Amino acid sequence: MEDFFIYAYVSSISACVVLIIMLLFTDTVSKNYRRAKKYLFILLGISVLQCIGYIFFPYSTLVNSEELLHIYPMASIVFKSMLSYLVLLSIMNVLGTKKNVIFKIYAAPVFLILFYFLARIFTDDTHINSISEISLNLVVIIKLLIFVSLGIAFVSAFIMIYKSYLNYINSIDNYYADSESLKLRKMMYTGIFYFVIGILGFICNIVSIHDMELFFHVSIIVLYITFVVMLINEQKTVEKVEKSMMMNVAAIDESETLNEEDYIEEVALKINEWLANGNKQFLKQGISISEVADEMKLNKRVLSTFINKHYKMNFNTWINTLRVDEVCKYLKEDYSFTEIADMTGFTDLSSMGKIFKKMKGKTLTEYRKHSRINRV
Repeated sequence: MEDFFIYAYVSSISACVVLIIMLLFTDTVSKNYRRAKKYLFILLGISVLQCIGYIFFPYSTLVNSEELLHIYPMASIVFKSMLSYLVLLSIMNVLGTKKNVIFKIYAAPVFLILFYFLARIFTDDTHINSISEISLNLVVIIKLLIFVSLGIAFVSAFIMIYKSYLNYINSIDNYYADSESLKLRKMMYTGIFYFVIGILGFICNIVSIHDMELFFHVSIIVLYITFVVMLINEQKTVEKVEKSMMMNVAAIDESETLNEEDYIEEVALKINEWLANGNKQFLKQGISISEVADEMKLNKRVLSTFINKHYKMNFNTWINTLRVDEVCKYLKEDYSFTEIADMTGFTDLSSMGKIFKKMKGKTLTEYRKHSRINRV
């Protein structure tokens, strides 16, 4: 069994080295991606050092396997989870969420860990083998505080990133019609996977289930691989929306300073003209609010604010509403569903079907059947 662990650690070292090489040869233009690369380098470096340490100094020889609240795994969780959240945050380029928020969330456990090692200089470490052995010893109290603060920080950081991700999605829908591919859902799924693995590892450390150590170690390596792959594959997607995202808050602030009477009539008139000109640009796949605003000769911030305030919907929903109206017209003819999806600007039939059902309360088949019955 011990040999198996050594092989696993050697494999992990090899995987981390390969990922580091991949990152070195990955060209990143965005400063957010350069930041993510920096955090990933540190994470991979820590994992390599940990694996080397496990090979030459088995964990069982360093600590009492029966002890609760081991300080070394807790310290590792603090720094690696903080860096992982920073990688995730940097790749997502979440609007309005700064990296120093993560640092603030993790300030308490980091400070307590440093204070713990300082306290160890003057105090012998006190092992906690069961809840009943908890005393008022300084080292024990610090360990308990690290445990509590780490749990709070880990959950708080995830909640903060998840809320920011929802904000990201809303912002995307305000500026792009076909936005599904821009929403970085795989990124959030990776974050959820990491959160679940982190919670399980946290619990196993509390109840001293160290037989699961290899499982969590392998899971983290898989997570690093996913991070690197996403860093490479999603860069163009994030850069595509970066400018629109950066102006989202400014758009709201600027629109509030405008006199509504000065632009409501003008915007409404230009929208009506745009819809009546016969070009039906809203059927163009992948259309953005920047393109629409340029055609209307309007400021895209003003147009976005108008759609939100007066149609009570975002740009994505507004465009899809116009497209669904066109779908209804085509459903009365003999076009196939696939042909209709292509003619009305939807990315695929599945997307059209879901949006149509959501807006009309009927499937495409039900609506066509109902239309033909009424026509007869």
